Amino acid sequence: MVGFGAFLSLSDTNGQTHAQVYADALAYAREAERLGFDSVWINEHHFLGFSICPDSLVMASALLATTKKIRVGNAISLIPLQHPISIAERASMLDNLSGGRFDLGLGRGGYPLDSMVFDMPLDQFGPSLDQGIDLIHRALSAEYVDGTLSNGQSSLWPFPPVQVYPRPLTKPHPPIFVAGQSDATMSIAAKRQLSLLLSWHQTHAERESVVNRYDAALAAAGYTGPRPGHVGSACVHIADTKDQAMSELTPRFRDWLRAGRTGAFDKAAVDGPYGGPLQDLLAFADKKAAGEDAMVAKLMANNPIGSVADVVAWFREDMARTGTQRYAVFLDVIGEPRRAMANMARLMNDVSPALG
Repeated sequence: MVGFGAFLSLSDTNGQTHAQVYADALAYAREAERLGFDSVWINEHHFLGFSICPDSLVMASALLATTKKIRVGNAISLIPLQHPISIAERASMLDNLSGGRFDLGLGRGGYPLDSMVFDMPLDQFGPSLDQGIDLIHRALSAEYVDGTLSNGQSSLWPFPPVQVYPRPLTKPHPPIFVAGQSDATMSIAAKRQLSLLLSWHQTHAERESVVNRYDAALAAAGYTGPRPGHVGSACVHIADTKDQAMSELTPRFRDWLRAGRTGAFDKAAVDGPYGGPLQDLLAFADKKAAGEDAMVAKLMANNPIGSVADVVAWFREDMARTGTQRYAVFLDVIGEPRRAMANMARLMNDVSPALG
């Protein structure tokens, strides 16, 4: 049976105050629990209006406190911008405080502005993900962990042996989901039988390729048990017809993407000491803007947007190609809470039963 999680965008592009964005997110979580969603997910970004959630673990704690049974996952904690042991400590706290309802998502992000502010060179973003997964997994599952990697090499975070407290309630550790696509990340995740978070930016074929490479890494690691259950992500909007759904969502979707273009600076910022790098970022943003129509068209085509029949067909194809049985879906991009909650209800009342 397919399980749906409500993926909350926490966007400030809809005219609310930031306090109202958070209040709406808590209301969405309570409604998701009432409707029978199996989970709520939030992402983590810095300096971007399309998701004002700079600490997904803090937001997860609020969502867990306002709900009683539903799982809460973060997608994702940005490993390059914080110490892996800090992530492990807070994840273990949430696991204990929630009675085991927390799912930990890990990834690297990669916005250039993040690198500048948090002083993590961009060329270390990739290695930091694989090394961070190694350290976090050991911190949550082993008695002691230090800054040496499982292969005996030194990590980007040298530190002496420590025992992480609190110890996780969930054994051997809280569920860990990895957002990544490289062969190295597939190997790291597969060796530990960690599940994947599959990107909503990708086509069915691209997600299928990621899963196939993960399966190959599982086989190379000698694992013969059942494959860990992955979580697919998608942006869902349901209307009576596909044309109606596209016309309703497209302008909101475009506003949402624009809020993630440049981060929290404008052209006046380039006069300071970071003028050169910021000029590079603005050039990158302008390039993205020039390709906006193509980006919007691609993402709208890659996601389940349309009538109930259209959305059911999208999920059936993705399930068949990737084996995914659990999804985290953006339902609030349309903006206005009443319409977002109606979208949530149609997914659970019309789409979910059709998928069995």
